[in-house]
Amino acid sequence: MDFQGIREEIKSRIDIVDVISDYVGLKKSGTRYKGLCPFHTEKTPSFVVSPEKQVFYCFGCGMGGDIITFVMKEEGMSYNEAIRKLSERAGIKLEINQNVQEREVLLQIHRAAAAFFKDQLRKSEKALKYLHTRGIGKESIERFSIGAAPEGWDTLFRHLKKEGFQDRHLRLCGVVVYKEHSQYDLHRDRIMFPIHNSSGDIVAFGGRAIEKNIEPKYLNSPETIIFQKKRILFGLNAAKEGVKGAKHVNIVEGYTDVVMCHQYGFTNTVAPLGTALTEDHTKLLMRFTKEVVVIFDGDDAGVRAAKRALPIILKGGLAARALLLPEKNDPDSYLKTYGAGEFKGLLSKTRSYVEFMLTNAGYGVDNLREIYDTLAAVEDTVLRAQLVTELSNKASISESVLTEKLKKVYKPMRTARIVKQRGKMLDEEILLGIYLSVPDIAEMFKPMMDMDLQGLMENELIKRIFKEFFSGTTAPTIEGLSKICTEEEVAYITGLMVNPNVDPNIGRESIEKNIEGCIKNLKKKWLKKKLDEIQEKINKASLANNIDELALLLQESKKYNNEKRGLF
Repeated sequence: MDFQGIREEIKSRIDIVDVISDYVGLKKSGTRYKGLCPFHTEKTPSFVVSPEKQVFYCFGCGMGGDIITFVMKEEGMSYNEAIRKLSERAGIKLEINQNVQEREVLLQIHRAAAAFFKDQLRKSEKALKYLHTRGIGKESIERFSIGAAPEGWDTLFRHLKKEGFQDRHLRLCGVVVYKEHSQYDLHRDRIMFPIHNSSGDIVAFGGRAIEKNIEPKYLNSPETIIFQKKRILFGLNAAKEGVKGAKHVNIVEGYTDVVMCHQYGFTNTVAPLGTALTEDHTKLLMRFTKEVVVIFDGDDAGVRAAKRALPIILKGGLAARALLLPEKNDPDSYLKTYGAGEFKGLLSKTRSYVEFMLTNAGYGVDNLREIYDTLAAVEDTVLRAQLVTELSNKASISESVLTEKLKKVYKPMRTARIVKQRGKMLDEEILLGIYLSVPDIAEMFKPMMDMDLQGLMENELIKRIFKEFFSGTTAPTIEGLSKICTEEEVAYITGLMVNPNVDPNIGRESIEKNIEGCIKNLKKKWLKKKLDEIQEKINKASLANNIDELALLLQESKKYNNEKRGLF
């Protein structure tokens, strides 16, 4: 299904003000609406919604976008999930293809299996006794929909067949194993933990052996079209509200660690599914938080795990901190032994990445080199600057020396430079804001199309966007920009559209004068730079007494000076 194609249709049917009003108290302010930003704490409203442009922007935290972006951020939804939610609100019927139908059947199978396991738990004294022994209470059993798989080889299979599910779907879902002449349940005699995606759908199961001699101790469902381990975090659906309140997420290692943390009040806790943390996990977490705390055992294995996880979190643009528990303890055992108060005390002493590396991860040149490599890979320039300052202060290394070292190894993924909103905008910022805000204005930008944008603009992102617009490969809309820009870049561009310096209501003549003035300023700056370069060459040619080169340079200088005079 092409969700991108219906983005504009949604926006044409639903007013962004109506949607955001469900989450934020908005008051009209001129042609716009203002309110307190839902994405950061503030006392004075800096969150602006423009019904005319169908965008929002916060001048406090820099968050911005359109109606789809807002629902994604506020609800913690994926792009497709937000499209589905808003399509339903707009009364748009989405075409359901075979893959979508198949996905829905697999979700139904998992719902039926979860209900079956839950019913089996009620009947199993052994499973209930095991949970009681582990200290898992009734509320936790309900919160995480914990169940039990019976000992029989095909009890679940026969139940699902009775429910009317077909073999081809049972083959795909992973809860039943198909051999040449037989079928049997994947999970048998295990405590069952349903695994939810961030929208709350059950997409897989994790089974914990009840008997000590059963291997493997933990058994996850295989990957399917609805379940990829690298994109799912156990407990995230239950943790969303807790993460909002705590302003960070705790990452632990196992199912019971997550369950016990929630049981003791630390409801902002999640865990990867028997795999190391991935970049996909950090992208998922970006929808809910800006800070991650990894909690590992304090042994060598725990230190190694933290050293692997922290750089991945930082690279994804999230602040990262570490907590190493006393040796031979995990969150589950620590909470049961010492209680919530002691655990909260430990959480108040988490260490930043820099602190962790300097105090727990080793010493000497190799350790510093590892820190440099991690900092160099951090694409968020603000976060990287904070880490550099911290390393400078704590390792007694000059910040300028560190910056130079990082320049040598840092290779940015993009050349875009995000510039925070400020009182005075760059000429290219004003031009892009007008280009995106004012209909039928492209004709006024023809002089720019013939210019060398490389030398004309200092903002690399805007330069790249104008090249895309002028070549006709990208539409000048939020939808078009979302295909070629990061979320941060789209938010920044949205800010240009709602900035007071870009007001489409001032009249066509004033807008055209504004465009002419900005293009003229850009050309003046370019000519000054060119003339400065030529003057430097003239000085060198004079010193070398190179008459022929001097004559050519003076002729070139005259040409550019005439151009410059023509601009005044």
